[in-house]
Amino acid sequence: MSVALSLIVPTYRRPGDLLRCLESLQAQTLEDFELVVVDNAADAELAARVDDFNGQARIKAKYVAEPQLGLHNARHAGVRAATGDVLVFTDDDATFDPDWLVAYARAFAAHPEMVAAGGPARPIWEVPPPDWLPAYMRTHPQMFPILSLLEPYREFRLSPDGYFFGVNMAIRREVLLKVGGFNPDSFGSAWLGDGETGLNRKLWQRGLLVGYVPEAIVYHHVPAERLTLEYFRRREANDGACDIYARFHDSGVPGKSALIRTGAAIAMESTRDWLASLVLRGRTDPRSLRVQLRAVRAWARLEYVWRLLTSAELRELVSRRDWLQSN
Repeated sequence: MSVALSLIVPTYRRPGDLLRCLESLQAQTLEDFELVVVDNAADAELAARVDDFNGQARIKAKYVAEPQLGLHNARHAGVRAATGDVLVFTDDDATFDPDWLVAYARAFAAHPEMVAAGGPARPIWEVPPPDWLPAYMRTHPQMFPILSLLEPYREFRLSPDGYFFGVNMAIRREVLLKVGGFNPDSFGSAWLGDGETGLNRKLWQRGLLVGYVPEAIVYHHVPAERLTLEYFRRREANDGACDIYARFHDSGVPGKSALIRTGAAIAMESTRDWLASLVLRGRTDPRSLRVQLRAVRAWARLEYVWRLLTSAELRELVSRRDWLQSN
């Protein structure tokens, strides 16, 4: 049994990263797959550069412009343009093991009950990481979401609680359509929802089987600007927003009184971390980092609750169930 694969690469104002990504894909050992690039900036100059690249490429990219800002919009534009039975997603700042797509094709063919899968996401450091980072990463040895790194197992796994990151994931088209696609996440620099984390949760809620394919290896390039405490704080704040989105996306956004109680509970639970983070700010040992990042995440939760109190538009966004059909 064979499967037809379409690879979807969203991009937003990173032409150098995208072209490095496309160049790496030329070495894939899978002979036949569809490659779709979705430009969320809808930049005519980038379209021309992709066209120039295609002139010499073995695997040519189909360029799709999606001017409506939002990573979920770009991903869904790729879904509509793609023709494969299995849709593979990555980011424009990734490169790949040559057998990446072959590994997915074999796994989906061998396991028709597998609806989605992920694989290892390993770092390529564009500059040496700071001294504090390896120690902090050792506290999260299998999964480091701040830098989208993942390698929990050495063997194939298939389970109803499997997990993937957007930089390295694959899903059967019919399943993605059935569950309503990706939830929203980033709109430029604003983070409003839980993206592929929400997609994971939709699959778990339905008891569907998600695989881990250890041979499907992606390398996530980590530039200097992501190796700072400020970047880690921003990512943790994004996750705080995701926490509240996920909480009310499933249960429904409550009335204002309940939102005020939610905010008060967050403040009561987090006061100790907020005070401690003032003392520990700038310290980089693992314990101090955990406290500082917990404080940032809690503050972002509280801020999101406030935005729900004051924005009917955000309350509608959180409640919307199907972003694939509605954007």
